[in-house]
Amino acid sequence: METYHFAINCALVLITAALVYVSILSQNAVVFYISANLCLISLGLLFLNARLGVVQLRQYWPIVIVVFGITLLPVGRFHYKKFRTFYVIPSAALTILGAFFFLFTFKIINMKMRVFFSYFMPFILIAGGISLIILYYVRQGAKDKFPTIQEEDDEPSLFSEDD
Repeated sequence: METYHFAINCALVLITAALVYVSILSQNAVVFYISANLCLISLGLLFLNARLGVVQLRQYWPIVIVVFGITLLPVGRFHYKKFRTFYVIPSAALTILGAFFFLFTFKIINMKMRVFFSYFMPFILIAGGISLIILYYVRQGAKDKFPTIQEEDDEPSLFSEDD
């Protein structure tokens, strides 16, 4: 039975790796993102199944979030030929969020996630709001240290400026 899972996992890795190659040749960022995520997830499942036997995804689901965050960086680089903030910030957020969820799935934090958020969510929201207010005033006082990032618009617009 485990050989059967191993053969299916190997086939999934090869198929998704071929999809990544085709997406690079076709220069399609969306297909590249989806195929790269599927390839990395199938590769992770291959290693987990080879090492642990049949695994339950309810314990390893934060891997999916971390993979989505990590693969968002090369997609932004692939699409715009440089790193853009609107790819880097969500990528970092997804990676940190996945790492945070790992703390619950591996029982490093012993309480249930629902209980944790019911106790600490008001504090997290208040701390986030205070940090945004502080960041606003610090940035107003030192505009040379925190310059506003101006990104040029590389996307073609739907309507021309002549209209």
